[in-house]
Amino acid sequence: MKQTNLWALYTSLQGRISKRTYLLWVFVPIVVTRFLAGSIDTALYGSPSSLSELGGPWESAQMLLMFWPGVAGTVKRLHDLEINAKHVAGMYGVWALAITLFLFNRTGSDLVTPGLLAALVTAVLAIIYTLYLLIPCCLKQGVQGANSYGPDPLDE
Repeated sequence: MKQTNLWALYTSLQGRISKRTYLLWVFVPIVVTRFLAGSIDTALYGSPSSLSELGGPWESAQMLLMFWPGVAGTVKRLHDLEINAKHVAGMYGVWALAITLFLFNRTGSDLVTPGLLAALVTAVLAIIYTLYLLIPCCLKQGVQGANSYGPDPLDE
């Protein structure tokens, strides 16, 4: 197995990566930095008292810095599973729709409006779609041999 080129891993959408590379160099670093950023925000600013206070400056910086490496790694892992990368765009599109619906339907009361209900349904669909993509990325073996996205990363 060849040594991983981190720049290409985190920036390029071309090629394939193995399950091990995805877990060790993409998934775990994002989860760990997210946890650390949340811990720093909690230590500096206290626990959030409502959902609208989630995502302090450290968490926001972590999300911005890890967005593209997460996209690139997930696209390459899906390529290894012979799955089109348009699913990643679809996943982020559903998340963007859910967040937009939540932002435009905040009333400040405990009343559940049809817009808020639509936001909740969209958020549940976004979670299901994300799990639909991430579970195979983390658990399934890639296609053996070369496929339309490149050579088998385990053969190199």
